[in-house]
Amino acid sequence: MSKLKLSEYKEDYYTFTGKLSDITRQIAFAGIAMIWVFRKSDDMGIKIEEGLILPAILIVIALAFDMFHYIYQSITWSVFYTYYKRKGKEESDEIESPECLNYVAWVFFAVKVILVLIAYYLILKFLIDKFVSD
Repeated sequence: MSKLKLSEYKEDYYTFTGKLSDITRQIAFAGIAMIWVFRKSDDMGIKIEEGLILPAILIVIALAFDMFHYIYQSITWSVFYTYYKRKGKEESDEIESPECLNYVAWVFFAVKVILVLIAYYLILKFLIDKFVSD
């Protein structure tokens, strides 16, 4: 269990909501870039190389988990801060937080990292098969 000043929990809330905003913006740009890079212009619309479809899906899911991670953290620490603020706690008061509040965040974090690692492994395999193997 960690024990911080109430103002430090408020800072965590600001950090996570700021990150959520940044990640949302990055996901939008990454989506545009992915469509641009992997598009093929023909009459049938956008096509992605077959070997890159699964990595693309995994990256999109990982980015969603990244967003869920920061959504969860933002809500959790906002509720935590508001709860203690309403109980009359001051910004300088030290308050112990339950460790279990971080469990869900760790799951989101682990899943997104694992998905990105798998996706990049598949991308590397695709590139080797396409450009190195005969």
